[in-house]
Amino acid sequence: MARAGTSMQITAVDPDNNLFCVQQAMPDHLVQKVLSTPWLDLPWQRQEGQTLWSRRRINDAAIPWLDEWNQVCSKLLWPAIEAATGTKIAHYQGTAFWIDEPGFTCSMHTDGEMPGSMQLNWIGTRDLGTAFYWHKHTASLRYQTTFEPNTGYIMINKADATGYRQLMWHAMLNPVPANSFRLTSYSVGFA
Repeated sequence: MARAGTSMQITAVDPDNNLFCVQQAMPDHLVQKVLSTPWLDLPWQRQEGQTLWSRRRINDAAIPWLDEWNQVCSKLLWPAIEAATGTKIAHYQGTAFWIDEPGFTCSMHTDGEMPGSMQLNWIGTRDLGTAFYWHKHTASLRYQTTFEPNTGYIMINKADATGYRQLMWHAMLNPVPANSFRLTSYSVGFA
């Protein structure tokens, strides 16, 4: 387990040491900014590569505290992730804030050769967390995240000595309820 500041916790979910639960990732002052932002009023576009999904990517320029968020990620979170995972990771490259609309689900998939990511939960019902599977089958559940603000996962697709990356199957199969939305942040910059 690793800590940044006084509260962040990063814990491996199993001995494979490539999937981690992250809790209390961001400091309280940023948590309050995230939770009090009028997300549905901000300009957005469809996420590149996901244009047919009912997912909005909030325009970065519309988030007044994003520079502060980016500083915390690059100066505090990324060093803590390296220490907790024992893995050298690339520089922080940014965060997308996603609003998943009513009815949204995310079918089982891997992220291909992407080295890794961190997805944090912010607004949504408790059953909207991401599930990870050992195989491309729902009966092979490896880990189920609980959807709570300021919690989520870190996934690191480490390459072995031959360059092979063990790809991680994951999904969000519970539909976002009517008259609600699911807000998550998705950060990249792993190697």
